[in-house]
Amino acid sequence: MTVLAYNLANDIKGSWSVVFVPDELHLYVEFSQPDAETNPVDWMSVDDFLARRPNSTLHKRARDSLVSLICNALTEH
Repeated sequence: MTVLAYNLANDIKGSWSVVFVPDELHLYVEFSQPDAETNPVDWMSVDDFLARRPNSTLHKRARDSLVSLICNALTEH
């Protein structure tokens, strides 16, 4: 399975990433702690991620980064 990931925000507690699985055409968001292996079971849909109220500054930075990434992708022509 090919997985493309983009780091949205990170600090010493962990990192938020957006993950795209081209073979399945699925886009997810994941939080992982330092030195932890990625686990597809823990990935959440972009919808679920955006619907959640951020519970930390890191989470808010990740949400803002994802929104910016989407806006930039849609306005680049």
